[in-house]
Amino acid sequence: MENDKRHISFSPQNAILWYSVIAGVFSACFIAFVLLYIERQERAHIDRVTQSTADGIKTVLEEDIYRRMESLTEFAKLSETSNIMSDNEWDLLSKALYYSKQGYHSIVWVDSSFHVLRRMPIEGSETAIDFDLASQPMALLAKLKYQQQNSKVIAVPLTSINGNRGLGIYVPVLNKTLTSKKVEGFIVNVLLFDPYIKSVLPTYLLAEYKLTLFIDDQKVYSDQTKHPPTSGTWDRQAAFEILGQRWQVNLVPNNEFRPFILFRMFSLLIVLGILLSIFITLAVYTLMSARNKTKLTKDDRKKTEQLLKNLPGMAYQASNRTNRPMIFVSEGCTLLTGYSKKQFEKQNILWGKLIHPDDDERVCRTINQALKTKHLFELEYRIITKNNDVRLVLERGEPVSSIINDEFIIEGFIADITSIKQAEVDLLQSYAFSQAIVNSVVEAVITINNKGLILSFNDAAQKMFGYTFSEVKDKNVKTLIPRSYNEHHDQYLAQYKRTNKTHIIGTGRELVAKRKDGTTFPIHLSVSEIPNHEEKMYVELIRDITQQRVLEDEASSHIEQMAHADRLNALGEMAAGIAHEINQPLTAISLFSQTAKNFCEIGKFERLPELFDKISQQSLRAGSVLERVQMMTRQGDRSKEVLDSNMLIDEVKKLAESEARLRDIKIQLLPCHQKKNVFVDRVQIQQVILNLLRNGMEAMQSIDCKNGAIIKLQIKLQIKIKADNYIKILVIDTGCGIPNSMINELFTPFSTTKKNGTGIGLSISKSIVEEHGGHIHFSKNKPAGAIFYFTLPIHEEGIPNDK
Repeated sequence: MENDKRHISFSPQNAILWYSVIAGVFSACFIAFVLLYIERQERAHIDRVTQSTADGIKTVLEEDIYRRMESLTEFAKLSETSNIMSDNEWDLLSKALYYSKQGYHSIVWVDSSFHVLRRMPIEGSETAIDFDLASQPMALLAKLKYQQQNSKVIAVPLTSINGNRGLGIYVPVLNKTLTSKKVEGFIVNVLLFDPYIKSVLPTYLLAEYKLTLFIDDQKVYSDQTKHPPTSGTWDRQAAFEILGQRWQVNLVPNNEFRPFILFRMFSLLIVLGILLSIFITLAVYTLMSARNKTKLTKDDRKKTEQLLKNLPGMAYQASNRTNRPMIFVSEGCTLLTGYSKKQFEKQNILWGKLIHPDDDERVCRTINQALKTKHLFELEYRIITKNNDVRLVLERGEPVSSIINDEFIIEGFIADITSIKQAEVDLLQSYAFSQAIVNSVVEAVITINNKGLILSFNDAAQKMFGYTFSEVKDKNVKTLIPRSYNEHHDQYLAQYKRTNKTHIIGTGRELVAKRKDGTTFPIHLSVSEIPNHEEKMYVELIRDITQQRVLEDEASSHIEQMAHADRLNALGEMAAGIAHEINQPLTAISLFSQTAKNFCEIGKFERLPELFDKISQQSLRAGSVLERVQMMTRQGDRSKEVLDSNMLIDEVKKLAESEARLRDIKIQLLPCHQKKNVFVDRVQIQQVILNLLRNGMEAMQSIDCKNGAIIKLQIKLQIKIKADNYIKILVIDTGCGIPNSMINELFTPFSTTKKNGTGIGLSISKSIVEEHGGHIHFSKNKPAGAIFYFTLPIHEEGIPNDK
């Protein structure tokens, strides 16, 4: 198949197509390159012209402003030499200056108090006479700049009386003496930007470009309101400085679309070139396709023959005559009948002669009926092969009109189905065998589909539920479940189909079933999925556990009675321990009472309430110990509750703090960083921790706390893979430690390292911890001391820990 695929992929027809596409791609790339080159040259040309024009405008404006300032300076010098200039002299000189260059809005004489005394031109500006420029911030700023720079000043922006924007050139008129210079006033040249730009720059330049003028980054002129820019791509700048002010000219070509006329012409040529290349490609493709047409036809014929050869059967064309002589047969005829393709096509072998005599009449009748109705036919019959073997075949065919004459011929396909029929027989036998096995088991076996409808119901199920198969067939299986459970059954199926997460499917579960008469009974249900390519199916295996429940209840009652007897037997062992446990709170009560007496003698009565509270706590603790001992003699559950493990050890620390202070020892609490709950008897577990703390403090006090006066109470998490998770409660002291000879006997009754000890405390603690599902251990603390710790199972929400 890989060789066939490779041959098809690189056939001449596909090669022609690929060569044509590659030629077109190269042509498109070349045309795109030319297009980009032309566009780049046009853009470079526009950039150069625009930048050159901007530089020229900069030069024109710079030179013009300097010339105007020189003219004003000469005017101001004449005013200085003549001291008092008459109106006629002012008119003559200012008129000569005003008309010498275009673009002046006005030339003004301002006195030292910034009042306008004279103005050129006079017509239309009579209201400006005696105008107070002191109200203009820019005028005052010009005077301040002059005083700082002692030179000519340009002030922008300036708003004229008629509201237009411009600039003012202030040239001071000085009264010079031998010792000083005094400003008598200013000659002010007012240029409004709009008429000034139009008078200085050529008209054709303003028509071809959009000009924007900035002074100290402030836009003072723009003609883009009349001619909005077509694009910001061609924006070019030129800048210069005059009297410390930065002037910037921004220029955008107004007719940038004109260079693209040439581009459009080239685009038209490129399109024509593309069309021409496509035409040549199609012509070459057609020519090469015509040359390969014959070869492809031969290849297709060979492929068809190879395909028919690989089919598991025989394709044929037969004449509509007696015994159906074959016009064409595929190579599969040899495997099917033992006769060769040549023998059939030369009509040495007639197909009708191979049909089993018992089936010949039925086959002829079916084919004749198909010829009359011009419809497809399909039938199964037997043939006798060359080796005299009998084979069962399936034939599908139809009558078609011959292209040679008007007669009908028969075309079709014949396949050997002997093995398939045998497989069907074997399958039926296997099914009957499996049904016999299913009906022989004692558990109920029920098959359901993905909608929960019952498909099979074995004999054990009929006996267990009282239904016959016909009564429950195609009914939902929740019919067999009480109402309180059956609403969840469909939800479980839907959840499994949606998420493939098991709830009941794939696991076992105990629940309650309902018989036909309405009675209920406990069952164990396990559901398994049957792989099926069409739809999911499930098998439910149901076992009646009524008798099992009775036996379990009897065993549970027997175990409880044995446990009760064990507790009574252990009570004798714990008698000495009771004295030990009661003696501890009594000792504390005695110490607190003696301390209270001493405080009374020295007059510290304010400390008595605290001591009385502690005496009361120890009394209650002694009572709780007795109460727990009494509970051990009674049958039934202990008084357990869910507690936060950190809170549990914090309460113990508070109970032991007073005793620790008497021993000059500090209890260091190291809680768990995560909140974990335990299901315990609060008093019993606290009694275990208190016992371990007292033992540790006594061991530290026996060596005068030479290794430190801190005993640690710590909680750790103990995570196990594929097992229950635990918390570990540790009591870590720095005392004298445990002798090696005593390590193996630590938790046995009446073994102790203390002179006055009973040896029962650790034994009781071990019993309490193990009753809660944990274990108690010992290890050495390096460099000195001992570590006693025990474990408790972590309580998970919704899962009872009481074992």
